[in-house]
Amino acid sequence: MKEKFKPKLILLECFALFFVINGINRFYVAYHGEKFDALIVNDSKKFESLTDMSVGELYAYYIYWTLATLLIGTLTIGLINWKNKIGKTNSIPVIIMTFGLSATGIYTTSIINRYLNYFCEIFGKGYGKSFLIGGFIILLIGIYILWKTLDKYKKHGTQHSV
Repeated sequence: MKEKFKPKLILLECFALFFVINGINRFYVAYHGEKFDALIVNDSKKFESLTDMSVGELYAYYIYWTLATLLIGTLTIGLINWKNKIGKTNSIPVIIMTFGLSATGIYTTSIINRYLNYFCEIFGKGYGKSFLIGGFIILLIGIYILWKTLDKYKKHGTQHSV
């Protein structure tokens, strides 16, 4: 059976992964909220009293967290596509595009990320509470987009194969 290339599916899955990855990354920031708050106000004494890590280690762990989220997210998309018989033809471009976007820094420093930060500030002062609630909402948006996309393509795939 020949697999059909579906560019709209690929773009929607990448869009959903963007929200999922951003939402999960915000959990890391929320967990270390007091440390990030201390860094924002340049209070090095407070930061040092909160942790034994250096600032570089905190950001290095954030990068590890992002890479792990990317790997798990793209593997999950691949498995879901495989289970729904969407195929490798559509999963491989999603993986390539997601890792390509991550190399540009879109998950940490983009304009879109700044707007998501403003959205998170609605829920409270500081990074802890606001990023926890905002991250959860952003994650749910990504899961919803992914679910609706896969639901749509699963229906269309079964209709065309009859």
